[in-house]
Amino acid sequence: MRLLRGARAVGAVAAELARRLRRYAWPSAAGRRNRGYLRDRLVALPLLAVVAFGAFGWADADVRGDSAYVRDRLTPALVGLAHTKASLFIAQGEAEQNLAEGRAAELSGLSERYRTRVARATQSLNAVTRSGALTVAEEQELRVVSALVVDYTGWIGRAQGDAADPVLRAAELTYARSMLCSAPVAAADKSDRYPPCPPTTDAGATSIVDRVSGLERRLRERLADRAGWGAGALAAAVVSAIAFLLLAAGLWRTVSFLHHRFRIRLSVPLVAAALPLLAVPLLTVDALLAQHAQAAAVPVAYALAERTSPETETITEERPFDGPDPRAIEVLADRLDVGLAEGRLAFLDGAAPFVFPTGLVAAGIIGAALHTYRREYLAVTRTGAVS
Repeated sequence: MRLLRGARAVGAVAAELARRLRRYAWPSAAGRRNRGYLRDRLVALPLLAVVAFGAFGWADADVRGDSAYVRDRLTPALVGLAHTKASLFIAQGEAEQNLAEGRAAELSGLSERYRTRVARATQSLNAVTRSGALTVAEEQELRVVSALVVDYTGWIGRAQGDAADPVLRAAELTYARSMLCSAPVAAADKSDRYPPCPPTTDAGATSIVDRVSGLERRLRERLADRAGWGAGALAAAVVSAIAFLLLAAGLWRTVSFLHHRFRIRLSVPLVAAALPLLAVPLLTVDALLAQHAQAAAVPVAYALAERTSPETETITEERPFDGPDPRAIEVLADRLDVGLAEGRLAFLDGAAPFVFPTGLVAAGIIGAALHTYRREYLAVTRTGAVS
């Protein structure tokens, strides 16, 4: 019995709250006094403007912020890590091929491609550090990778110095290879010019490529997380959509009320306060384009980490007139850049921070206009000039 009475009490309170909310959000002019209607509008319309523009501005800034982070930080870091892996594999293959010549390699040195690729790997690591996409712990991990690359080139240099001794040269090259991959190369892969690293994910995954692959995996997970709709952004979008509909309808009904009751042909302040609503569809399209571009970047980032290969990069260098290979790093990087650049309305860049202040200004204009109308109405009624 008590539960039944409690449920009835809760239902009555909820019904009263809903009635009051409907009164302020959607009042009817029929049968209402002018004074009461203006008072309700003076509270409801500015509040709706603040809620609508505040929620929409937060959601738009969240999507825009994710888009800028993906475009300016995450994707450059992923491209840099892909260049690092490919360059180190190519450098290892060049070193093994050059040093197989024995004393000739000791005298002539390693090839230009080896030196270029080692330099590119170092530059790519520096670019990833400057990208701003890494956490403090990940930056420390990348510094370890940079130190290992320096040590790796030192062992290649030792192998070059011992090029005339096949046993010592092979041992030093094997050790250098072990710095790239934690697990040894399978026998079937030894005939390949650029044998891949066997996957290593346990505590022994401490080599250069293992560490770089781990960073790639974490960045891809971060990209996938940014590409999805967040619960907060979705909730803010729903709230802003409802508030915008109520605000637009409320402004229209208020202008109509002023026209019929007060013979005001057109309320210029209320029309001016409604003008920012015209930008909402454009900002919505911009946010949807940005979200779609982020989602489209996820499979491209996966291809960048898992589908590129040293063979592809080498063939691209040796046959530049054959046309771009769709798996080449530069091709995938261009796809990311173009997709993210086209995934927005460029002329709206920088607009997100001004959405909420615009809503505050609109709320102030609405409140000031309705306060003025109500004050003038009260002044007239007190003098007895209008019934």
